[in-house]
Amino acid sequence: MLLQEKREELIAVAQQIQKDKLVPLTFGNFSLRDHETGYVCITPSGMLYDQLKPEDIVVVDVDGNHVDGDRLPSIEKDLHCAVFRKRPDIGAVVHTHSTYVTTWACCHKEIPTIVAEVAALVKGKIKCAPYALCGSLDLADVTAEALKEDDAVLMGNHGVLVVGDSIQRAYINAVIVEEGAKVAFYAEQLGGMRVLTPEECETERLSALEGYGQR
Repeated sequence: MLLQEKREELIAVAQQIQKDKLVPLTFGNFSLRDHETGYVCITPSGMLYDQLKPEDIVVVDVDGNHVDGDRLPSIEKDLHCAVFRKRPDIGAVVHTHSTYVTTWACCHKEIPTIVAEVAALVKGKIKCAPYALCGSLDLADVTAEALKEDDAVLMGNHGVLVVGDSIQRAYINAVIVEEGAKVAFYAEQLGGMRVLTPEECETERLSALEGYGQR
């Protein structure tokens, strides 16, 4: 089976994301890039994550052309591929409809950066891309453009797209973004939240890149 280990890795993360309640039912979609072949493994459309098998994962090239697998890929295939084409530095894309980020996205409000971990992730506020129809090329274009060099972007009236150098990193980033959205939501209710400055965000970002985790 082509890229069996990658397919298994993708399923494991998809199932963990659902256990963490970042996606209801089959909402959301996930992909990872195999840097050796350049191919992209992506979850199939409309299948329950806890029932996925490696053969259910679809393999496409970075332009979205079918390479392997009998299932239909996620309707957001073009979105994932557009992000991979624009960002050769990333290895995975996670798209969720988690509650708090989706709340901000439905208001078309950028999430202010008040949590240090979010600052380390995106270097500043989490922007919101304009609304576009689910599964459309327009959605792929506006989301990839709004993401730029950040690791997360809200999708207007939709959800959030998060990236990482690996599927594990993208998963962690998705958890951090949802937690940051939750804290910002409650802080806004209390009033008087202190937003980190761009300089503080950049310092947090560099500190995380240079000093966090095992070497």
